[in-house]
Amino acid sequence: MTGVAEYVHRESPIHALHPITKLIWSLSVVTMSFMFTDLMGQALLFLSVLLVAGLGRVLRETLPAFKALFLMAGLFTVFRVFFIQEGQTLLTLLPGTGLGRITDVGLRSSIELSCRMVVMAASFPVLLATTAVKDLVVTLVEKLRVPYIYAFMFVTSLRFIPTFLREMDQIAMAQRSRGYTGEGRNPFRKVVALAPLAVPLLISSVRKAQRMAISMETRGFASGTRSQLHRTRFAGRDSSFLLIVGVMFVAVIFIKTKGI
Repeated sequence: MTGVAEYVHRESPIHALHPITKLIWSLSVVTMSFMFTDLMGQALLFLSVLLVAGLGRVLRETLPAFKALFLMAGLFTVFRVFFIQEGQTLLTLLPGTGLGRITDVGLRSSIELSCRMVVMAASFPVLLATTAVKDLVVTLVEKLRVPYIYAFMFVTSLRFIPTFLREMDQIAMAQRSRGYTGEGRNPFRKVVALAPLAVPLLISSVRKAQRMAISMETRGFASGTRSQLHRTRFAGRDSSFLLIVGVMFVAVIFIKTKGI
C-alpha cells in the first residue's frame, strides 16, 4: 500500500504550488459548485478536479476517496428522494398506499444535491494528497492568521479521512475472510452491512486519538514559540494557476448571469 508521505512528496506541477494557491483552488471549486444547479456544470467541475489530480499524479490514490463520496451521495439520494412529494409520480414502492412515492422533481433535486456534495468535497482529497500537513498548518497560521491550535485540529481531521477509508477497507476484508457476507445488489443490504464496520472503526479511531494526544504532549504541543525550517514562497506557476482558476470563476459567473 502506498504511504501518505510517498505521494505527498512527489514531483509534479501541483505539488510545487504554494499551499495558499491550492487552498484558493479548493475553495473556488466549492463556491462554483454552489453556483451550478445543473448536472452538466457539476460534471465539468468534477472533471476539472480529476484533471488536477492527474497533473498531481495522485489520481490513483484519491480514487478510493471519490468512491466513498459517491457511495455517500447515493445513500443520501435514496433517503432524500422519498421526502419530496412535488411533481409527477415516477414510481411507488407500495402501490395503492402512497408510501414510497418517487417524483420527477424529487429525483432530480436529490441527484443534483448529491452531485453538488460530491463536487464540494472532491477537491479536499487532492489538496491533502499534494500538500504536506506542516505546510498547510504554517500557511493557515502565518498567512491567514488562524490560531495554531484550530489550524492543527482542522488539518489533522482532514488528514485522517484517507486513513479511516483505508482502515474501513481492511476491516471489511478481514470480516469477509472470516465468512461474513454483507455484500449484494440490494442497496438496503449494503447499508445494513456498514453497521458491523462502525464498532471496530470507532475503537481504532479512539486509539489513534489517544496515541496522538500522548505524542503531542511529549513533543510540547503549543508550549512555546514555533519556528519553521523551510518557508514556501509564491512563484510564477502560482500566478498562472490562479489565473486559470480566476478565468474559470469569471466564466461560471458569466454563464449564470446570461442563463446559458
